[in-house]
Amino acid sequence: MNKDKSGKPGWLASQSDIDDALLRDSVELIGAKAAAHCDVGQIVKVRGTIRAMRLQPTSGTPMLEVEIWDGSGFLTLLWLGRRAIPGINAGRSLVAEGRISRGPSDQPAIYNPRYSLLPSE
Repeated sequence: MNKDKSGKPGWLASQSDIDDALLRDSVELIGAKAAAHCDVGQIVKVRGTIRAMRLQPTSGTPMLEVEIWDGSGFLTLLWLGRRAIPGINAGRSLVAEGRISRGPSDQPAIYNPRYSLLPSE
């Protein structure tokens, strides 16, 4: 009997578990690195879906902070000097490339990544 990552039989997997597995598979298909396996200093290509966006700080020099989920973990993308980027919005999928460093909250992050928006589903 096939079991999912929680040890439940595959036919008992939640829709969220299934979506995460499909997202992890799509990361592998394009040759991207799973967020859970990104280490500081590496230059990586990642693929994920935007789960959250924040504008930091609200005054002074802006920084757009985007959190992406790839089925294995979260990664933060940061664009310095930007308040918004056309096409970058919650629920959108993208591919990003850059060097992993630490973000403002010490989370793995890529500053000013190169990116490609993926077609809306």
